[in-house]
Amino acid sequence: MALLRWKSTLRISSVHMSSWKNTTSLCNWTGIMCSRSVIRHGRRHRLPWPVVTNISLPASGIHGQLRELDFSSLPYLTYIDLSKNSLSGPIPSNINSLSALVHLELQLNLLTGRIPDEIGELRSLTTLSLSFNNLTGHIPASLGNLTMVTTFFVHQNMISSFIPKEIGLLANLQSLSLSNNTLTGEIPRTLANLTNLATLQLYGNELSGPIPQKLCMLTKIQYLELSGNKLTGELPSCLSNLTKMKELYLHQNQITGSIPKEIGMLANLQLLSLGNNTFSGEIPTTLANLTNLATLYLWGNELSGPIPQKLCMLTKMQYLGLNSNKLTSEIPACLSDLTKMEKLYLYQNQITGSIPKEIGMLANLHLLNVGNNAFSGEIPITLSNLTNLATLYL
Repeated sequence: MALLRWKSTLRISSVHMSSWKNTTSLCNWTGIMCSRSVIRHGRRHRLPWPVVTNISLPASGIHGQLRELDFSSLPYLTYIDLSKNSLSGPIPSNINSLSALVHLELQLNLLTGRIPDEIGELRSLTTLSLSFNNLTGHIPASLGNLTMVTTFFVHQNMISSFIPKEIGLLANLQSLSLSNNTLTGEIPRTLANLTNLATLQLYGNELSGPIPQKLCMLTKIQYLELSGNKLTGELPSCLSNLTKMKELYLHQNQITGSIPKEIGMLANLQLLSLGNNTFSGEIPTTLANLTNLATLYLWGNELSGPIPQKLCMLTKMQYLGLNSNKLTSEIPACLSDLTKMEKLYLYQNQITGSIPKEIGMLANLHLLNVGNNAFSGEIPITLSNLTNLATLYL
């Protein structure tokens, strides 16, 4: 009956939902699954009649209020996916009635209000995705009770305050995304307890303070995204412990000091973005050890010295951004070895000499920007070999 009552409050625009016109066979409705074998309070039971266990209606053209769905009448639900609809209003506090719930996806809706504390009572939950809504308030400390959760996404909302230290209690967490909110304060050191974490996304907030050294304990991490915050201090050299890292985003912060040579130990790194900080010193030659690197962005810093010849060893490189620094000397002719290069940004430096004719060997180049330097000599005729070039700034 809870589904019937909810249906009466909805506007459904999808043609795939025609089965919902049948008011007698709810278990035959699109996206509804029923079963007699259910889990209740951690134990499996067999009921004399089927009950609703799954609601899977992503991108189903549903317009209405989530709170009109009476969760207290659906105690056997284990799976909810209502993502990519137009559900509005708050997440109802009686969601704590769903003690068997394992999977909850409400992302890409129009939900408002706070994340209810009561979600912290759903101790069987393994997936919690609330991203791309209009949620406000803070992240409840009660979420620290969800020790079975492996995926927690709440990015792209309007959540404020600090990251609760209780997040560090989610020992099974593999993916955590709190990005694009207005979170403040420091990154809690308790995140170091999340030893199963493979993805940590905190970008696009107002987080401050240094990058905690303790994050170097997250040895399973593959994707670390802390960009677009107000982080300060130096880059911990112990990040070299994170040898499974594939992508590291730290751009648009206030990080100082030199780029630690130990970064060159991250042999699996495919993307390194350190742009728009205040790094100084030379580009470490140890970056040449990152033979899987396809993207290297060091733009908008205070890096000086020459472009290391050893960067020519990065033969998988596609995007190289060294612009807006204080780099000097000449462009190494051996950059012609980087035949997969698609975009090369070297503008706004103090590079001298001629533009090497060998640049004309980069057949995949789409964009070349070497403007605002101190180049001399003629424009090399070999640039005419760059038949894929769409943008050229000299």
